[in-house]
Amino acid sequence: MSKENMEQEGEGSLDFTMKIAERSEQELLPLKEDLAEWLSRVLKENITADNFMDRLENGVLVCKLAQIMQAAARNVPKNGRSVKALAPFAFKFHQNAKAGTFFARDNAAHFLQWCRQIKVQDSVLFESDGLVLQRQPREVILCLLDVARVAADYGIEPPKLVKLEKEIDDEIAAEVAKKPELKLAVKKDKKVAKATSIDAEVERLSAKYGIRIERIKEGRYVVDGKINIFVRILRNHVMVRVGGGWDTLEHFLSRHDPNKQHLIHVHIIINWQELLAQPQHKALKCNISLRIQFARS
Repeated sequence: MSKENMEQEGEGSLDFTMKIAERSEQELLPLKEDLAEWLSRVLKENITADNFMDRLENGVLVCKLAQIMQAAARNVPKNGRSVKALAPFAFKFHQNAKAGTFFARDNAAHFLQWCRQIKVQDSVLFESDGLVLQRQPREVILCLLDVARVAADYGIEPPKLVKLEKEIDDEIAAEVAKKPELKLAVKKDKKVAKATSIDAEVERLSAKYGIRIERIKEGRYVVDGKINIFVRILRNHVMVRVGGGWDTLEHFLSRHDPNKQHLIHVHIIINWQELLAQPQHKALKCNISLRIQFARS
């Protein structure tokens, strides 16, 4: 392969890596914004989507969050509510820890140990360096969202996404209670309802990706006649409940686009002239380049 081709291949790989990072950041933005607002309110600190990881990286604020939840848990019985006791945060953390230091890692490790004690899902736990060196922003965000779900049980007002989860769970529970034999089978609302902002966004994205989406009722739809989804508006983001988490509706539909190439196709380009010119024992050492065709964004 010529030097020029190698440079082009390198530039292509760099562009793709940057696109992946940019897309990942876009997917996390709604969750980060929601958590930043929640943490600012609970911790009484200035936390935004832009400074989110910078404010948390020394582990001090997440340890303070654990202490606040502990205090809230102690007050729950006085309010007449019956909830499971919250595991104590019995660690002395380093309140003046500098970013990137051993003390920051120690803070993160204490917080993670406490997260395990309060039954935060293992699948969303990050490593100490994932927070301290900002290597795992996704895991940090998902972990804190799970912590926020726990906090809601002890009287701390949760993030908006957690409120929306409860709203959806209550809706499902009400349906099951009414008609348990139907197992959540849904019927389309035959009434002509006024289109809402959610409906308008769903219709726009349905047309954009060429995917059939039927309205069951406001906030509830069926994709391609088989996937039942719940859609909600969070600030200026259209969100869809996916399993136990959330995704933007646009990203969700882009992954289900029937016209989209889901697989990464690898084509082997062989320089046959070079191959034929090689002695037989060197034939396997000829230059082979890989061209990767990625799905459109």
